[in-house]
Amino acid sequence: MKKPDIGQELLLLLLLVLPMVYLGIIWPSLPSIMPTNFSVNGVADRVGSKGDFLLLMTFLFLTNLLLYFLFRYIPHVEDEAEIHQQEMTLFQRKYYQIRFMIHIYLAIFTAAIIFMASQGHPFVIERWVFTGTGLLIGVIGLFLRKVEPNYFVGVRTPWTLKSEEIWRETHAFAGTLWVCTGAATIIAGFFLPVVTGTFLLIFIGGILAALPYIYSYRLFYTDKG
Repeated sequence: MKKPDIGQELLLLLLLVLPMVYLGIIWPSLPSIMPTNFSVNGVADRVGSKGDFLLLMTFLFLTNLLLYFLFRYIPHVEDEAEIHQQEMTLFQRKYYQIRFMIHIYLAIFTAAIIFMASQGHPFVIERWVFTGTGLLIGVIGLFLRKVEPNYFVGVRTPWTLKSEEIWRETHAFAGTLWVCTGAATIIAGFFLPVVTGTFLLIFIGGILAALPYIYSYRLFYTDKG
């Protein structure tokens, strides 16, 4: 596989780090207590500390960092001789564009949350964070349903790469799973407190990764009888 472009990788890492640098700069000016939930009358009925806010921002940073390493190191081509160099270059270009869009979305979203906190505007922290994360999960789910077989993007298990039918069925399942999870994440943001929601999202991340893998395995061995 072609070595990564150092400049492109540095750009992604810069997008990953910039929101946290921004948070460090404006940290002293953040209020010590922030409203995190409001009643239907607009009255704050839940508040959080700067520590709670830092937990959320750390979660978003770690999510972005995890996505970077997953997308950076997971793609692997067993036999590059079977793939035309022009096709390989096209796949790599499209793959980087997807990575860039995900990272710039998370960077802008995280920076927007930090900016709103610094301005002291009343806002619902959980709803913003979970809505943004849910939208990202849902959009990825819609993309998974349409992605064609390749070595760079999607559920690339030994079984999906051996069969176009298993690839198609696995990605239909994974796409539906991600879309439903995205919707559930948005809804959960209206009810869950910061700490509970954060750990729940970490657990959900493991489910989203594991279930399509298991599903493709079962499809392959079911077809073999």
